[in-house]
Amino acid sequence: MHYDRLISGGIITNYDCSSKCKHCVYASSPEWPKDYLTAERADAIFQTIKQLGCTSVHIGGGEPLLHPDSLFPILNSAEKNGIDIEYIETNASWYRDIPHALRLFDALQKHRVHTLLISIDPFHNEFIPFFKVKGAMEACRQSGMEPFPWLMEFWDDLNTMADDKTHALAEYEKVFGAEYQKNLIKRYRLNMRGRALQTYRSVLKAVPVSKILAESSPCRELSGVHHFHIDLYGNFIPQSCAGLSIHFMDLLSGVSREKYPILHTLGTEGVKGLCHLAETKYGFTPKESYTGKCDLCYDIRFYLVMQLKLNLPDLQPLGHYQFI
Repeated sequence: MHYDRLISGGIITNYDCSSKCKHCVYASSPEWPKDYLTAERADAIFQTIKQLGCTSVHIGGGEPLLHPDSLFPILNSAEKNGIDIEYIETNASWYRDIPHALRLFDALQKHRVHTLLISIDPFHNEFIPFFKVKGAMEACRQSGMEPFPWLMEFWDDLNTMADDKTHALAEYEKVFGAEYQKNLIKRYRLNMRGRALQTYRSVLKAVPVSKILAESSPCRELSGVHHFHIDLYGNFIPQSCAGLSIHFMDLLSGVSREKYPILHTLGTEGVKGLCHLAETKYGFTPKESYTGKCDLCYDIRFYLVMQLKLNLPDLQPLGHYQFI
């Protein structure tokens, strides 16, 4: 596995978050340490991805705007290295009032940030009252900041509920029907990895492990150059496969079997090769069925990290498994 170029991706500045959403691919939550990407590491990351042809990124978390004073040096680093910021993702939990939001947005625009992706969905509403989202949207309008609502189709759902408090998904089921939470899989177009997989595993169709292994092939997602992420610890996360990692400094030299046995095996042999490796080297025993190859892959990785307490360079950060 070798990366000749990167096209689009994001920078995860922090994993600590004001919410612990059931759909979060990256398993962000308030339980994480309050670590934040440093300007020095940001410099090195931006220089590396620029060598690979990537000249713009988005900023995500966790919740990046929990610590704006830590974010501004990252934005300075991006400008210094010729990297454009496409947008910053936010859940609006930081919102107090319009004047406070306008001051924040003015500072962001001075750092060449002109678009905010604002989360609008029932998952976030379990932790964040809708009035905060409405306030952030209004502050965008007043400041000239471009809102990127994700996803606007949930606005009416959330607006049905009292906007001064949070609402559990069970409340939405009482209003919209018993299948509401299950229907979010298609409505939100969920990526069934990370905490989303944990949340929905029980309602997904199970497949015999023998069938999954028989259909196994090299995992092409790992070499994808779209929608990668690099986190605050320097972990390159391929194609939203959270919990799998390559140190960003190794992108140019490639993924060796010696340093990255899990990733190398997945990339060359697929989940069948990984399962064989886990069984023969680490004593793993697969279950009779899984929801698919990603479910089996995650079960193996969870076993290696949480049961065997392995600290492998391609299964980082460990918090992804600890705080799932």
